[in-house]
Amino acid sequence: LFHEIAKGRTTHLFTLAVLLVSLGAAWATNAVGLSMALGAFLAGMLLAETEFRHQIEVVIRPFRDVLLGLFFITIGTLLDLQLLFRQWWLVLLLVVALLLAKTIIVTIVARLGTDQSRKALRVGFVMAQGGEFGFALLTLMLSDRLADSAVIQPLLAATVVSMVLSPLLIRHNGRLAELVFPRTTPAP
Repeated sequence: LFHEIAKGRTTHLFTLAVLLVSLGAAWATNAVGLSMALGAFLAGMLLAETEFRHQIEVVIRPFRDVLLGLFFITIGTLLDLQLLFRQWWLVLLLVVALLLAKTIIVTIVARLGTDQSRKALRVGFVMAQGGEFGFALLTLMLSDRLADSAVIQPLLAATVVSMVLSPLLIRHNGRLAELVFPRTTPAP
């Protein structure tokens, strides 16, 4: 399909084909009782494996930018700011737990690829914050009532706070790694 469309060199038709594949996959997963988001995710994986990957990225960029903005607006409307201030201690505990757990896990995985513990720890600090996938899971759990709002809201707040802290972790990852693994000065 994409080879035939590419022969015509029509950008609009190519865009429509990408949207058709994405919406078709979302519809198909919904028809069998699964999430539409799962279908769109699978379509993205499928399209990423084609030789038209770079052209698809260019075509969907405007959609991605708009939908990413809408995604974060949706997250913002779901976040209970009163809970953030009312249960700040719980949110703080969850932020620390999230940052520590992800830092440790990513550091261990990164350590497999490098012989320097400090480099692996720096990667752990850079990747420590919660991300969009966590938001997506939490919002799905909240909308499908898979867990109580009293459980999801502190997790959502902790993910937001961890993302707010991420620029500091990224900027100062070298200094933080130096605290854990100080450089040793060579003996004279």
